[in-house]
Amino acid sequence: MVEELQRQNALIVDLSNQSGLQISIPATYKEAIVLTNKSDWLWAIDEEMASMKTEDIFTPVNLKNALQEVPNESILGTRWIFTKKPHCFKARLVARGFRQIHGINYDEMFAPTPTFSSLRLLFSIACLKKWNIRTFDVKVAFLHSLIDKSVYVWPPMGMDVPKYSVLKLNKALYGTKQSSQCWWLHLRGILQRIGFRNNEEDPSTYRLNDGTDQAILWIHVDDRALTASSPSLLDWISRQLDKFLKIKWDEHVTGLIVAKMTLPTNCQLESNNSVGNMDKPYLKRIGVLLYIAQACRPDISFAVNYLARFSLCTNRLHWNALEHLIAYLRGTRDMGILISKSNVSSKMKCFVDANWGGEANQSTHGYIIMHGINPIGWQSKRQTTIASLTAQSEYMALSFAAKEVLWIYNLFSDILKNPVLVLLSDICITVGISTKSMNQKQTRHLIKEFNTINEFIATHKLQLNWVSNNEQLADILTKSPGCIKNAYFVSRINYS
Repeated sequence: MVEELQRQNALIVDLSNQSGLQISIPATYKEAIVLTNKSDWLWAIDEEMASMKTEDIFTPVNLKNALQEVPNESILGTRWIFTKKPHCFKARLVARGFRQIHGINYDEMFAPTPTFSSLRLLFSIACLKKWNIRTFDVKVAFLHSLIDKSVYVWPPMGMDVPKYSVLKLNKALYGTKQSSQCWWLHLRGILQRIGFRNNEEDPSTYRLNDGTDQAILWIHVDDRALTASSPSLLDWISRQLDKFLKIKWDEHVTGLIVAKMTLPTNCQLESNNSVGNMDKPYLKRIGVLLYIAQACRPDISFAVNYLARFSLCTNRLHWNALEHLIAYLRGTRDMGILISKSNVSSKMKCFVDANWGGEANQSTHGYIIMHGINPIGWQSKRQTTIASLTAQSEYMALSFAAKEVLWIYNLFSDILKNPVLVLLSDICITVGISTKSMNQKQTRHLIKEFNTINEFIATHKLQLNWVSNNEQLADILTKSPGCIKNAYFVSRINYS
């Protein structure tokens, strides 16, 4: 009977997607039970409640007994969140965690988050070494972990409980402040039991080495990427994880694809010509674009970061520039980085550039780190210190990029085994100074940045080379390029 309901549910959603029909998404339980398709939403609620019963999420407790342990104001409300997935209707019960009281029903909330750079490097290593990759997500992830405090919630609408009862949480319900930390600690314990160990550089990346083979696991909440040097180790890890968690595996990873220019050439905007925010979703769109830029589109990094500077004081000029960028993305919506194997050297190189001056005399620097032909890390950033010379802005950029490329390399240094990491700058004086003593009057103020770079070079951790301006990939991360420069950059980056 359950299987038949699931089949009918998926069929309804498929038909609506194919026919273009719009399915109403209720905002509350009361809305869900009066819609024409209320049976679908009630089915989704029943599915969620059945899952919670199986996982023993909460226990009904008499209200008087609960109030002996916690104050009335700390009992949390709940609500239903409804969504339509590609093949089903989904209902999720969440707690109103914003009412939690520190020290009473939560203490700590910390849970590490990974970087996109570590994920892209994992994929690049797997491609270059021909390791198999599996991605997966954990079903009802947070509901696997025990909660660390006494947390009570009011029963949700649609749930039958004894009169004058509240629910005591046994597991970390979605919406509670500590749910992410509880899930992270629970998962870390499972992985350590299997044999994984945290990477010191990135707590969300785990390593397993059995003496013969090794595996790398990247974690972002309930989404995972796993690669291993042998299929047998990959299968063994998969079986071990299945013992502890409900996992949906995706083994079909055969390729990884995560207007003519981003902004008008020489686009110059000012914040002091703005009289206030427009009635436009400027900040919301900037947030979405920042995620895209950090995840898979280095070509828009400068444009997004530049437009983000004016989020608190926008006018028509800023909005038009934002629309220009969105038009560029719309025309290149099928483009993204491609992580692949090639015959090119897998040495790690970092292109670094800086654009001296700018608004309030603050320079902008950028870098892009390449592992072979694969871009694995990049950033466009306005410098906080005002540089008095071009060389100073370049040296500050080199110092920042050097620390970043060394951090990324140290994630998997035993696998990469590169003798020297290469920094590439297009400023001759920057490369020249680094090989000489810092004793000239014109360059004494660069001593801090110089010492940082020179130490890395002296200890053979880094090598600083010159690259021509035409070959400088980081140039597009420091300014708005023209059509030709933008097209060249895109052709050099491993884009699909």
